[in-house]
Amino acid sequence: MKITRVHIILASMLLVLASGGAVAYFKYKKISNYLVEQLSGQAAKKLGRQIKFKKASFSPLEGVVIEEACVSRVPDFSKGSFFCAARTVIRPKFSALMRNQVYFSKVAFERPVIKVREKGGVWDFADLLALLPETDKGVYLTWNTSELTMKDALFEADMETSGLSVALENAELSLEHFSSYGGNYGLSFGGLVKTAVKGKLLSSQVRVETDANFDYAGLSSLKGSFTAADTTYGAMTLQSLKADCSLFNLRKPLAEKNYSVSLTAENLLIPGQETSIKDNVSKALSLFSSAMGKPAPKIEDIEMPSLKAEFRLDDSVLAFKNLALRTNFLELDAGLSINGPEKTADAGLDLAIGSNKIKMSASGPMSEPQLKPVLSDTLSRKFKESLADIEKSLLKTFPVTGEVN
Repeated sequence: MKITRVHIILASMLLVLASGGAVAYFKYKKISNYLVEQLSGQAAKKLGRQIKFKKASFSPLEGVVIEEACVSRVPDFSKGSFFCAARTVIRPKFSALMRNQVYFSKVAFERPVIKVREKGGVWDFADLLALLPETDKGVYLTWNTSELTMKDALFEADMETSGLSVALENAELSLEHFSSYGGNYGLSFGGLVKTAVKGKLLSSQVRVETDANFDYAGLSSLKGSFTAADTTYGAMTLQSLKADCSLFNLRKPLAEKNYSVSLTAENLLIPGQETSIKDNVSKALSLFSSAMGKPAPKIEDIEMPSLKAEFRLDDSVLAFKNLALRTNFLELDAGLSINGPEKTADAGLDLAIGSNKIKMSASGPMSEPQLKPVLSDTLSRKFKESLADIEKSLLKTFPVTGEVN
């Protein structure tokens, strides 16, 4: 066979690729062996806990594979297990190894069990947090794992101070780091939450999705959603709850902050005999109805087909918009906005409780809003007082007028 220039070039390329592959393989194997050695000895000393695992092996495709790894509580397994995982995969990043750097493309845990405890205000993992590297950049910027996942996880937290125990079962978690030079993260996790509050079981299927951006000073923006489905507490039930948020310019002056939050809930049922909520609601309805000169509706169970609300903070304008509440005893539509620079406010209320109905609005300077329609002196005074109390409470958290109350 005649050897041509093309053959020589191809042969040279294959030789370079083979050499690079061999170098990468040995680097890969070296870091893998190092990780196994650390787990076998040095890591336990640094943690002040015992570490055990059934088997550790190296795979060119997966990385380090560790079977049945466990970390004890302080100081050893006689105090129980702090963390266990049926299978752990640690995959070094190929491109980083070629530059003699240690980064991980993925760390994955299958069927992990994490049990944390709080006693006297101190968590039993505080000693582990003290081992985090000291850096002025923040751990969120120096995090060297592109993806962290947990499948079919169990998280348990016992809090002695409050007397609460919380479990997150069948949990799935994914944490992705999108940049090697900044703290851009995507977090997704969900599972079945269970806890007992005042002797009643609270359970809910929850899910959280977030995108967070960090810089040197900390968290700068956050966008995400939270959902809870099939929530039960004793005999009370809530079919669905969802909240979405967009928070930008978190550390900038208030005038530059931009927040947006929305909330929806559907099909809440509170049996009348379940709690004292019915009695409190009945008292409030009676007070309102007596002011209107009409009888209050009688209620047994509390049913709420829907609730919607929106919140915005933009250019020093604070707004609660599109509040819509529907129950078996009232219908409420309301909204409130405060223009900080102009120190004006607009509010609206449309309320129906049984045969009692009221619709009013207020606008103008916060110190002296104009009411429509013209009400009796008593109702006008009570509405202005309630509006002033709400505004004062909001301005304590968001002083958009420049005045701290």
